[in-house]
Amino acid sequence: MITLSDDEVALLRSLLIALRGIKVRDIDKALVVLAKADRGAKP
Repeated sequence: MITLSDDEVALLRSLLIALRGIKVRDIDKALVVLAKADRGAKP
């Protein structure tokens, strides 16, 4: 079992809350943009 300090617990909690706020559709849009940029960068 892992023991976390209060600071680590607070950090994990804030990270999870931030991730929960990200919409799946937004992630999909970002992946499309990155894929287009990646294809454009190849010679």
